[in-house]
Amino acid sequence: MVEKETKTDKSDFLQLVREAIGRKTPLLYAPDYPPLKSNYTRQQEKVRTITAKNLARKSKILDQLIENASFAGWNVHRVSDHESAAEKIGEIAASVKAKLAVRTTETILKSVNVDGALRSKKVTPVVLASGRYRSKSDLKEVAFKADLGISGVSFAIAETASCVLIPRKGVARLTSLAPPVFVAIVQADQVLENLDDYFAMVRLQFQKTRGRYPNYTNFVSGPSRTADIEQTLTIGVHGPGIVHMVLVG
Repeated sequence: MVEKETKTDKSDFLQLVREAIGRKTPLLYAPDYPPLKSNYTRQQEKVRTITAKNLARKSKILDQLIENASFAGWNVHRVSDHESAAEKIGEIAASVKAKLAVRTTETILKSVNVDGALRSKKVTPVVLASGRYRSKSDLKEVAFKADLGISGVSFAIAETASCVLIPRKGVARLTSLAPPVFVAIVQADQVLENLDDYFAMVRLQFQKTRGRYPNYTNFVSGPSRTADIEQTLTIGVHGPGIVHMVLVG
């Protein structure tokens, strides 16, 4: 005996879903959920407490970051000052035989002479920021031709070994996505203990700007990893396969 194949159309399927969640009819309007309430003064106090905690536990938090980052596949380089950071980046560029490097324009790169270090190793540095002489399409082409991407970070999270890149003028995510090798420059006072600390900081910034905040954030938590349905892991397909963290301080 051959059983007939039963076919459920879209309306029947949706009705089954409604019944499963206790509804009899379709929802014809979007619920008017109230906005999240938040006290700005209280959030400021919370961030002050987090900052004090991280300062008191600084040594342990940095050790945690180094341990977790190494486990996650970062090549971690601890340096004492900006000059040493520039030298280390030059060494990294030479080790991967880079010819072209792209970088962001974050404040840390005014103190770390990345361009000088790269040129000393015969590497051409390009600032990945749109402006008078470069269109976004030109910058995209340069980013994918680059051998090395270099960026500062907004935060680093010890718990997850993540470098957080918040986009803004002069900070393009392609710097950390397109080149096969990525270098993140992390200052010791940018390191947070966990994600709760990070979201507290972000919430305060969101309140300060009255909701004007970038529509995406880039978390780099090690080399790019891609796995298919058969659980075959491949490194470096959708992002850099080699990542370096230069920790200053």
